[in-house]
Amino acid sequence: MALLHWKQENLTSRRYTVNDENGVVGELTFRGWTSNDADFSSERINLYFQRKGWLEHDVTIHFKEEVIGMSKSSGFGQSTTTLVTGEQFTFKGKALDSSRDLQDEAGNNLMRFEQGNFSIASGQISIIREISELTRLLLVATGLYFKHLSQ
Repeated sequence: MALLHWKQENLTSRRYTVNDENGVVGELTFRGWTSNDADFSSERINLYFQRKGWLEHDVTIHFKEEVIGMSKSSGFGQSTTTLVTGEQFTFKGKALDSSRDLQDEAGNNLMRFEQGNFSIASGQISIIREISELTRLLLVATGLYFKHLSQ
């Protein structure tokens, strides 16, 4: 099992940094104070999350100029991401619990996103199963994006 650490720049910041034991893995930055569009950048991948509408949580995920996935959220704290490859992932949490799980189509937990015990501005991401590097970065970025929206 691999472990990543995420940190919000400060409580009002819309910028998150993800680190492993070797340093920075990537950064998620929201565009503007009121925008829910965001960029995730790392050495290996740059993604753009574009939210449709104001009240909706339908999000298009772009890599370069191409759409590589769509995410839809329900009112029950669950988001489903479908990639153009057909793979589907579900990001879910429970009421009154700050942790969120990311599962594959079969319901297997792939990742767990948690907040620190005494801080809402930092936490960890436990990667429970082996996933290719690019898919792992995509899922880390997507999970952190929806974790922010759920706050």
